[in-house]
Amino acid sequence: MAERATLHAQPRTVLGKKVKQLRNNGILPANIYGRGLESTAVQLDEREFFRAIKSSGARSMFELAVEGEKEPRFVVLRRLDRSGGTGDLIHADFYQVDLNRPLQTNISIIFDGESPAVRDLAGTLLQMIDTVSVRCLPLDIPAAIHVDLEQLTDFDVSVTVGDLDVPQGVEILNDPSIPVVTVNPPRLRLRAGELEEGEEGEIEGEGEEEAAGEAEEAEE
Repeated sequence: MAERATLHAQPRTVLGKKVKQLRNNGILPANIYGRGLESTAVQLDEREFFRAIKSSGARSMFELAVEGEKEPRFVVLRRLDRSGGTGDLIHADFYQVDLNRPLQTNISIIFDGESPAVRDLAGTLLQMIDTVSVRCLPLDIPAAIHVDLEQLTDFDVSVTVGDLDVPQGVEILNDPSIPVVTVNPPRLRLRAGELEEGEEGEIEGEGEEEAAGEAEEAEE
């Protein structure tokens, strides 16, 4: 089970156009809603919110502790409004999840270690995807899925979605045949005599030999 960051909020009584004053004081207006729940207006410290998002990621599930409530709410960030689309934060919407109902979310893939095919054979690591879609109960959502690159020992070995190791109760929804990471062999220059008959390409040293031969003929 993944560790979750905790956000602290207070009930919000300032509504409508008056929320501009909250933003001017570094307070982020927000609402909490969910299946069968009435929307609840809250407010958060904007700097604390930014730190949590930067540390845990916007796709994570958070424990939202609302002042005056005995238990924290388990929420995911459903919408974040900014001024002009890219400017200052205006408002956040949190969706309160039902801990007994599976949900679908995207999980990051983290690559650990170093591939021997890259380190020893001068190959190039190719990362095809960096997230996968999973379905599980909210408390079973993993923080990330790790892939050990040490298993990529040569150019014939690759990791697909079906090879990913996930905790029990977590279902990956992507096609298992989708490649996740592999290693391409290095591009080598061909030497003289290595090209097949009728094949065009760069032959190392050929230009120098022809130039030398022409120079000898000129001297004679």
